[in-house]
Amino acid sequence: MISTFELANHVVGLIIDRDIEEGNLEDVHEIILDRISEFGKINIFCEITKEKHIAFKCLMEELKFKYENSQSIDKLAIVTDLTWLRAVMNVDDLIGHTKMRSFEIKNRIKAIQWISD
Repeated sequence: MISTFELANHVVGLIIDRDIEEGNLEDVHEIILDRISEFGKINIFCEITKEKHIAFKCLMEELKFKYENSQSIDKLAIVTDLTWLRAVMNVDDLIGHTKMRSFEIKNRIKAIQWISD
């Protein structure tokens, strides 16, 4: 399941507690695009719960979506214990203008503080 919540008007919160496979992120993209149309620039908090699989194709599609919308996404916080994903997300130039940071799940409060600034 993918849950969404609001930290602030300009912050989209996502909690992903299922495997990420083709076709299950369209609803999330719609929420993000709605917020962009409402606020112009937004921040995204995304937590991926333990031991979830992310299909490589989906990761590439997600990065493409973020890149195409990078002018409207100021910050992106990825919270996960998937070491390889945190390493990928720490490549700052990957998504244009978006500031990205990754956090371990035990540091989710720091992520929320950073994304809410």
